[in-house]
Amino acid sequence: MLLQCTDQTLWLRERDHPAITLPRWQQQVDLLNEFYQADACVVLQYIKDEFQVVCSRQATNLDLYAGTKFSDPQLSSSLLAHGGYGVLTLTQTQVTSSKLSQFEKFCALPIYWADGQLFGLIAVCNTKQAKHFNRLLPMLESSKALLQAELKHLFLMQQIQMMSVQDELTCMLNPYGFNLMAPRQLSLSRRFGSHAGIVLIEDISEYPDKTSQTQGLRQLARVIHHHMRDADVSARIEDRLFAILAFVDNQVNLDSLTRRLRKQIAKEEINAQVAIGCSFFTPNTHLAIEPMLEAARQNLITNKSDTANRIHIP
Repeated sequence: MLLQCTDQTLWLRERDHPAITLPRWQQQVDLLNEFYQADACVVLQYIKDEFQVVCSRQATNLDLYAGTKFSDPQLSSSLLAHGGYGVLTLTQTQVTSSKLSQFEKFCALPIYWADGQLFGLIAVCNTKQAKHFNRLLPMLESSKALLQAELKHLFLMQQIQMMSVQDELTCMLNPYGFNLMAPRQLSLSRRFGSHAGIVLIEDISEYPDKTSQTQGLRQLARVIHHHMRDADVSARIEDRLFAILAFVDNQVNLDSLTRRLRKQIAKEEINAQVAIGCSFFTPNTHLAIEPMLEAARQNLITNKSDTANRIHIP
C-alpha cells in the first residue's frame, strides 16, 4: 500500500486521539452560548456533503445533540464558497435542513485542518446580542483558534505516526510498518477463513547510477501498489526487496497475481530486471509472518538462478 496523508474522512467523534479534548470543545461551546445568549451554539464537522454535530449547547430540545448527522446542500455550498475570512451569516431561507431552518439567523466561522482543508464550522444560532455581535466576535474567533490548534496537533501527530512506518523513497510501508500491519491483517483474514500468500519481488538490475536506481524502485513500487487490493499489505522491506501479503482463494490466484505483476512491469516498460518468489498458506497453518516470509525468500533464491523467472526490459 502507498501511505496516504492524514485521513480527514473520519468523523472526529468516531476516533479516539489524545490530541483532541472534546470536553474542552464543549466548554468553549457553553461559554459562547452564554456570552451570545443564543438559542444554540454548535460545532459541526463537514465530510462529503454531510454534517455531524461534534458538540452543542441548546436552550431547549432543538435536536442538535452531539453525534447527530444531517445534510444541508445550501449550507455546504455557502461554506465551500466562503473565502475563509469573516463571518458566514445565513437566514432561514438560505439553509435547507430542518435542523438549521428553525433558526432565524445563523452566524458561523469556518474551521480548517492544518493543511487548509475544510473541517467544518463553529456557529451561533439566534443570538440575542445582535447589536453587540461584532464587539463579541473576538470570543468566537478565539474559540475557533483553540479548536484549530487541537486539529493541528492531531494532524501533526498523525503525520509523525505515518512517517514512522513509511519508506521515504517509495512512500510504501517500511520494514517496521510491514511487521506492524501484516500480522494484524493476517489475523483478521484467518477469522474469515481467508488464504494468504507472500510475494517477494527483488530488483536485481544493474543501474548506471543512483538516480536511475531510485527511479526504477519508485516505478516498481507504483506497479505493485496499483495491483493491490485494500486488504493486501505491501512494503519495501530491504533496499531492493519488496514484500506483498496478499489474500487469495487458492494457489492459482496467487500465481495469477504474480503473472499480472510480470505483465504490468513489461507493459510499463520499466527498465528493471526482477526475480519473484512466493509462498501460499491456508488458514489452518497458523504460521506467523516471519516463517511465511522465509518460505517465500527460499523460493526467491531458487528462482533467482532461473532466467525464466526474470524480466528484463532493455
